[in-house]
Amino acid sequence: MQLYSEDKEAIFEIVAARYFTEQQWKWINLKKGCDKIFRAYEELEEQYAAYSYVSRDWYVENMGSKNIHMCDTWKELKNLVTFLKSYKEAFNFLINTGEKKAFCIVSDSKEVRETQALAIEKVKELGYPVIVFLTNIPKDFDFQVLQVRSVN
Repeated sequence: MQLYSEDKEAIFEIVAARYFTEQQWKWINLKKGCDKIFRAYEELEEQYAAYSYVSRDWYVENMGSKNIHMCDTWKELKNLVTFLKSYKEAFNFLINTGEKKAFCIVSDSKEVRETQALAIEKVKELGYPVIVFLTNIPKDFDFQVLQVRSVN
């Protein structure tokens, strides 16, 4: 069975997520979880609008969504959301190793696409490093269908 590129990317993401978890890093899959970051930002804005006597930095630091966006300050969160609105498709993960936060691309090639190269330049301006997580998987899988049946 031939693997399509979207199949390979899904496998790469599974392998990377397992690796991050085993390293005890915090991470979010940007292909699946970017909307959670946007919602956390909107919730923070709503909280601040209702209770503006509390600083935005306090909300960022103390809201339950901090484990999603991993930001420490309002400025960092605002910059992250602004960046993701334009470049979220270029990266697979946002990770926090405990020592640093980084954007991650998963691939089987050291080469990056032109759109990724532009996004890498922009995200480095924000102070985030970029990690390319290289994984090698076979192009073809041999398999044998054991049974296909309906279950009532």
